[in-house]
Amino acid sequence: MKFASFYHQGNECFGIIKGREIIDLSGRLSNGGNICNLKSFLEAGPTVTSTLRKILNDVSHTIPINDVIFRLPIVNPGKIFCVGRNYYAYHEVIEDGRPDWPSIFPRFCDSFSAHEEPIIRGFDDADKLDYEGELVVVIGKQGRHIPEEKAMTYVGGYTIANEGSVRNWIGRGTQNCPVKNQWHSGSMGPWMVSVDEIADPMKLRIITRVNGEERQNGGTEMMIFDIPFVISYISRFTQLEPGDLICTGSPGGSAIEHDPPGYLEPGDHLEVEIDGIGLLNNRVQGEAKS
Repeated sequence: MKFASFYHQGNECFGIIKGREIIDLSGRLSNGGNICNLKSFLEAGPTVTSTLRKILNDVSHTIPINDVIFRLPIVNPGKIFCVGRNYYAYHEVIEDGRPDWPSIFPRFCDSFSAHEEPIIRGFDDADKLDYEGELVVVIGKQGRHIPEEKAMTYVGGYTIANEGSVRNWIGRGTQNCPVKNQWHSGSMGPWMVSVDEIADPMKLRIITRVNGEERQNGGTEMMIFDIPFVISYISRFTQLEPGDLICTGSPGGSAIEHDPPGYLEPGDHLEVEIDGIGLLNNRVQGEAKS
């Protein structure tokens, strides 16, 4: 199933995509407390399964997909993690061999735009806006010190990210935080696909296009650190919770790798497509000077 978060007639809603309509789940599920968004749905776990089956047979609460404004799939994640340079596609990886440990850094929720919402390209020292198409893991249940062999049982679903980077800020200190966390510089969505829809997340194709031109085309089998390892590794230093997100890295072909670099400009149309999940679609908009 495809679960989406959205606005409809000014209301915050979530539901299940069914063709060109959405079955609205808002206020229709409960596990002793109101399940008001996708995160609380994941927290409820299997306790709402039987109620959900009944709702899926009721077509009286459907909304045309064209009548909604998409939000981030998980509107209120507790934590967002990113794995840097996690593909056998970067020159330093090919030349120096794989690293011993993954590069993990956090990202703020407001650094992402939703599906069909503008990505913001900054001005002055924030105009080198890059794109990075990525598979995102949505954590489905709480876990700490998760064994690698059990890690996939903690996955609630998958979504897509453009893990946009503002390259002007590279080298200003030792951390990735300013490069990766500029306001609305990335995007995520359009929805979360449940785990049963994806037979093998390590065999998915990621394609990124700018104005219809293919810029990235790589498979998740090229990850250096696979999904079970990354989940297990992160759970060793923090507790994972339902709705937490892990951006798993991007295949080669980002803007900085081109000669000359193909940074995003206002007006550009960016698409990230992943097998079995869908198409994340955004326009680039210049940030207005105050």
